Amino acid sequence: MKNNRIALLLPFELSGIAGTITKEDVERSSLALDFYQGFQLGLDKIAKEGALFDLQVIDSRDNVAYNATLGTAVNVKDAVLVVGPVYPREIKSFGQTFANKNVLQVSPLAATMASEFSLPNLVSITPSIRTHSETLAKYVADQYYTGDQILVYDAGDDESKQFLVNFVSEISKANAQAKVKTVYNLAELDNSLVLTGSNHIVSGTANKNLVKALLDKMDERFLNPGNQFKLYGHPNMAKLSYENFENMDFYGLTITSSNLVNESDSDTRKFIGNYKSAYKVDPSEFSYKGYDAALYFGRLIHKYGVDYVSRMTQDKFSGLNSDYKFEFYPKWGYANRALGMMVYHNKKFERK
Repeated sequence: MKNNRIALLLPFELSGIAGTITKEDVERSSLALDFYQGFQLGLDKIAKEGALFDLQVIDSRDNVAYNATLGTAVNVKDAVLVVGPVYPREIKSFGQTFANKNVLQVSPLAATMASEFSLPNLVSITPSIRTHSETLAKYVADQYYTGDQILVYDAGDDESKQFLVNFVSEISKANAQAKVKTVYNLAELDNSLVLTGSNHIVSGTANKNLVKALLDKMDERFLNPGNQFKLYGHPNMAKLSYENFENMDFYGLTITSSNLVNESDSDTRKFIGNYKSAYKVDPSEFSYKGYDAALYFGRLIHKYGVDYVSRMTQDKFSGLNSDYKFEFYPKWGYANRALGMMVYHNKKFERK
């Protein structure tokens, strides 16, 4: 492999440290540090397979103007792969000055739509909310049987507006026979329930109070014979607590997720042990994301050299935390379309 340099551009913000390192300094740099540490462990693993890389770690400083200068920096412009910057404004400013569009620029964490950057060499690892919406719509359509009803609950908040764009049309596209109705309040939902089959309720909101009101209504109707419910929702519903809702297992709340860590998995347990041994702390979500990115791109480059770009849409990946399945769009690069399904069971979300 002729070129083995990887440039890692992360917002450590070291210039903000004045003298003794404080707790605030550590917290400010934690995202970058966790991702880097996971990425380094990934490179260490594939080094044992013969894949050796020259990793250039650069502080992007969370500064838009500074990121524009990095696009022409010697230790960046000659890299075979650039990972970072992290934040949307920096991704755009760096991408505009990074001239070699034959080298991929990986957006490791931002969930921003790739179309907003207009960078043909950009790789967006985190699936957009639109990808979540389309994936869930197809899944719900597959669960539909004759006699069922799909009720899409649009609470009118920003999350619902964003998540439910084209949701009904995506269901109809996947299953033309599906009976779908959008409801805008709980009274309308209550009056739209059917007894002939299952009521597939899709919540476009993850607002704690709105979801509580929805679940209270479902619990109220669940006590009546004949009412069958299946619940689906916005990916941020994973962040809510459902301990006070005793019927959740009956509803089978299902969401899409790009965070798929299974801590009982043997490879995951080994990673946790190695991470704690090396860094004396538990890995975070960002540590897992860094590790998976290093494994995927490192192995791809080691196997195909500079031709690795042509394999992006063909070589799928299933990591400890993330799955990758990239689709290419000439104007805005490679977007990851891989998502897992998570179902709430026994007071926690499990991979379906």
